[in-house]
Amino acid sequence: MESLGYVLMYFQLGSLPWQGLRAATKRQKYERISEKKMATSVDSLCKGHAPAEFATYLSTCRSLRFDDKPDYSYLRQLFRNLFHQRSFSYDYVFDWNTLKFVRDAPSETQRRQARQSKQNAKVPSKMLPKRQEKRVLTKSWLN
Repeated sequence: MESLGYVLMYFQLGSLPWQGLRAATKRQKYERISEKKMATSVDSLCKGHAPAEFATYLSTCRSLRFDDKPDYSYLRQLFRNLFHQRSFSYDYVFDWNTLKFVRDAPSETQRRQARQSKQNAKVPSKMLPKRQEKRVLTKSWLN
């Protein structure tokens, strides 16, 4: 549960304070990471970087003992409430899909060069390979 909180913070921040730590051996490296995690307070990790719900989630997870059963409903509700506060909707369009299409979309210059290449080649367009369409993740794919 705590690890999931760190993944969420990684998505929010782009990196975590214990990333990039170096040590002579793998064991020493993991010890340094563990020490850094314990020394990093939830407030210092989240304050000013993430909504309060992230800090609440991490604090709740950190306070659990190994045998404690988390209140999953409460923890999910934290993020559901935040989702609605931010006026998000369940449209099944995810940031990572949108970013990939923007990144992979050809620029105007690339499109112009492609048109010019086709004209220079003097190959009938029906003989050129068709560009494959990218699939968009939709609700029907999830069922």
